[in-house]
Amino acid sequence: MRVATAFGEVDIPDEVVLHFPAGIYGFPQLRRGCLLPYGATSGLRWLQSLDEPSLVFLTVEPYLVFPGYEADLPEYDAEALELTAPSEAAIVTLVTISAESEAVTTNLLAPIVINTRTRCARQIVLDSDCYLTRHLIGGEIKDDFHAGLSAEDW
Repeated sequence: MRVATAFGEVDIPDEVVLHFPAGIYGFPQLRRGCLLPYGATSGLRWLQSLDEPSLVFLTVEPYLVFPGYEADLPEYDAEALELTAPSEAAIVTLVTISAESEAVTTNLLAPIVINTRTRCARQIVLDSDCYLTRHLIGGEIKDDFHAGLSAEDW
């Protein structure tokens, strides 16, 4: 399908559309989205709303910047996503760049979990005191994520 995005019109294959039955926190209107590449070799992805073209978020797969990251999904969330195996889950976290300090952070406490089989997605809040909503990112981000479009796809 051809959709308007924050980056102009883009062809989005149906098989990469994500469905957010509950929206995401603060943005309940985000019901359909997709992950678009940030750059040719960047581990970052844009989460683009397909319902509201101006709504776009920068994301990162947390394991690329925090190799020890563990997201223990509450059983309720795993059931809501209809996950049948851990290998079906892809996880991204929202990235924020502070206007004042230019610090780059990511929300490790409330990741977005994607069922790669059904393309159903949900932002969940982990029951953990190890992670912050603004976890400072430092260092290089490598590219190793395949839940969205690759840079070659558009």
